[in-house]
Amino acid sequence: MKIENKYEKLLHFFYEISKIPRNSTEENQISDFLCEFAKSRNLEYRKDDFYNVLIKKKASFGYEDRKPIILQAHTDMVCERTIDSNHNFKLDPIEIINNGNVLKAKDTTLGADDGIGVAILLLMLDDNEISHPEMYCLFTTQEEIGMDGAKHFDYSDISASYLINVDGEEENTAIVGCAGGARLTFEKNVELEESVNENIYEINVSGLRGGHSGVDINKGRLNANYIIAQILEQLDDVKIVSFVGGTKDNAIPNLSRCIFASKVGNNIIREKIENIKNNLNIVDEDININISLKKVTGNFKVASIIESQNIVSLLLNLKQNVIKLSEDKEGLVETSGNVGIVDISNGKCTIKELIRSSIDYERKRIEEININMAKEKGYLIKKESEYPGWKYNPNSRLEKIYIEAYEKTHDGEYPKVEAIHAGVECGMIFEKMPNLELISIGPDIVDVHTVNETLFLDSCRKILKTIFKMIELLD
Repeated sequence: MKIENKYEKLLHFFYEISKIPRNSTEENQISDFLCEFAKSRNLEYRKDDFYNVLIKKKASFGYEDRKPIILQAHTDMVCERTIDSNHNFKLDPIEIINNGNVLKAKDTTLGADDGIGVAILLLMLDDNEISHPEMYCLFTTQEEIGMDGAKHFDYSDISASYLINVDGEEENTAIVGCAGGARLTFEKNVELEESVNENIYEINVSGLRGGHSGVDINKGRLNANYIIAQILEQLDDVKIVSFVGGTKDNAIPNLSRCIFASKVGNNIIREKIENIKNNLNIVDEDININISLKKVTGNFKVASIIESQNIVSLLLNLKQNVIKLSEDKEGLVETSGNVGIVDISNGKCTIKELIRSSIDYERKRIEEININMAKEKGYLIKKESEYPGWKYNPNSRLEKIYIEAYEKTHDGEYPKVEAIHAGVECGMIFEKMPNLELISIGPDIVDVHTVNETLFLDSCRKILKTIFKMIELLD
């Protein structure tokens, strides 16, 4: 089998789907393309109301007795463009720039996440030289905004033992487990009173590194909201005017600002700030944490001392950061929490936290602790965007096949195998088909979700070799 011929066909399919609009929730055109693709090759297929498409291909001669497999990729992409671009994602094709060993797009995201995975599935369906067992190719939708396609798909007519998800971003790394998650929002109306004979201060925390609340949570990154709460806890008479920190619940906040009233003098507060700053556990190099304090003037309404203390107490006592490490895989975070957003303004307090865990009952236990704590303080709670985890299986046959296939196609080079503390569609599918063995792989892609998204072409050749060998080795 000449891999170069397969690679050229792979690129052809990637270029073809890059002509088709496929923003999340707007996958109708790519869905129609996939159905026509199946029809023209006399392949059995079905499409659902979420524009998910399943295409089935019968086993090759000699592979009829092997266990059926699922290949899976998502059709939607993140649509970003440069500030001066006129690209219309509803109409215009992605303009691909081929620099020899890399593909990029002109002024937009490339859509290799997960367009290249879709192209690999199309190659497998189109090419009759590649031997394989009975194969289901599942194209899911809305992955980028909550995995709703995979969540709502009907899996009842699929009989398979293995699933290869082609949505990875590092060619030499396989994902074999992931965290599930749920978003909690705590909301409360706060009674305000006039500030009388008090100093009004503004405190700002900046210079932190921030990061992804799943992938980076084990790196000890400091949370700007938590630092301000620590400072406010030191003031017995604090009255909060406003408190704004963080923009996303899945990002560790690196900036936070609070305006508050207190009768404590400027110098004493600065001493408390310096003491807290000196005791921070700073693990990142080359960062310069800045905690500034200044007096402000004006007439402000404030939350009462008791209400302010209750807010600070909740922020400090919510279960967050690394809560538990995995017992099955060394160094893997099993359960965590991230208070990513605090917004106290105009008499309303909103706190948003994302809880993650690879074990669903553990995540729900932490959620219950935090919810009960907030309820006791008078907060209303919303729980949204819940998705399941995928627990690492140390006895996975598919993982062993992947390692063997990689070594045989990469001159004995050993790949990395990781469980990650973030969500992938495998978790959603595993909840629906708990007897599946799953793995997630893909070529090298960097700067996904940005206009600098880059696909490395040599890694595409390598991932094809790995997939072909895996299918050959499957029993």
